[in-house]
Amino acid sequence: MFRPTQKEFEFNTALIILYALSKGPAHGYEIMRRIEEEFFIHKSPGILYPSLRKLVSMGYIEVSGQGMKGRKIMRIYKITESGVKFLESHMQRIEFIKRFFKGMRIFESVGGSRVREAIFKLVEVLPSAGEDDLNLLRSYIDVFVKSLEDLRNRILSRGE
Repeated sequence: MFRPTQKEFEFNTALIILYALSKGPAHGYEIMRRIEEEFFIHKSPGILYPSLRKLVSMGYIEVSGQGMKGRKIMRIYKITESGVKFLESHMQRIEFIKRFFKGMRIFESVGGSRVREAIFKLVEVLPSAGEDDLNLLRSYIDVFVKSLEDLRNRILSRGE
């Protein structure tokens, strides 16, 4: 499964946050809501708040106010001019990220989670597999990957 490096993950997270703030100032929970709405992913507070602090230190966002909700301090974040410029220079990547996560959501809705679960169940027993089992697995993977590539090409050919 594709996994971005830590630097790519942090870079993508920063862009996603900047994009959410390009819609207007917001507190952390509103930023998380915007991200889920636009990108179909959840950024947990444990990811969001360290990223917000880093973006503030870089000058891409600023705290434009704060209020209290119960005993919690809620900071309002606002994108800065340099943040807008940085975001604008990476809009192609934002569009890619949006397409990718929308595609992942669609994949999950048509049974992709079943594929993931089946792979994890198989991986658990692979240490007990014999050479014949591994050869069969190779052939199943070849057929599956070829089918996915054929479907991708079919979809692409209709888009032209």
